Amino acid sequence: MNYKIEGKGETIVFIHGLSDSLEYWEYLASNLKNNYQILRMDLRGHGKSELQNDKISVDVYTNDLKELLDELNIHKVNLVGFSLGGLIALDFVLKYPDMVSKMVLMSSFARCDEHLKHVFTQLRNALETGFEDFYDLILPMVLCPDVIEDNRDELNIIKNYASETANTMAYIKAIDACLEFDVEDRLSLIDVPLLVMAGRHDDLCPCITQKSYQAMINNSRLIVFDDVKHNILVGKNNMKVLEILEEFF
Repeated sequence: MNYKIEGKGETIVFIHGLSDSLEYWEYLASNLKNNYQILRMDLRGHGKSELQNDKISVDVYTNDLKELLDELNIHKVNLVGFSLGGLIALDFVLKYPDMVSKMVLMSSFARCDEHLKHVFTQLRNALETGFEDFYDLILPMVLCPDVIEDNRDELNIIKNYASETANTMAYIKAIDACLEFDVEDRLSLIDVPLLVMAGRHDDLCPCITQKSYQAMINNSRLIVFDDVKHNILVGKNNMKVLEILEEFF
């Protein structure tokens, strides 16, 4: 598994989402590493980590993280998970509650409801025809129209690069893992300080869905970002999220 560890202090583990890599967290990692030990990893089949031939589930991703922490002799962590990464964080804290101090979930969910099943099925079908179709479908779900328009050239460059490096089979398996995920009936067992960050206009994981599961978790609070969809780390929100994390951790 490909990972990057830097800095000293309490450990913060950043877990990226579907079709992303550890590079997704570069801004936050580079600004937090002076005060914390930052651990980032590429999930199976993402970035520079191999897919292997196993069936993928959130449980598999969680086991990968646990094995990495054991290898690095890290026994206590703070977790930050975006989208799919949030599912892994939830699964991890339920399996290893004594290893988690605090956690942050960004644009995540606790159960794949009918809306999410519909969205993930669309994304899965697009992946089966090719990464570019997937990219074109998911982009307006995760970014607001003005962001897409203002950054169209850069987004096209990203699309072209990603289409050459994407592991579509890994992404399909990751979607299948999301479709099977459901820990909603165990949320009340979580007993660590928890932040949920949601985009008010999130088309993939609606804000109301995130508010609903957050209300089931003791010692948790919801922060809503008014001007974004699924991808919260856009523009000035990078600095805002950094400030929130520094205050929370």
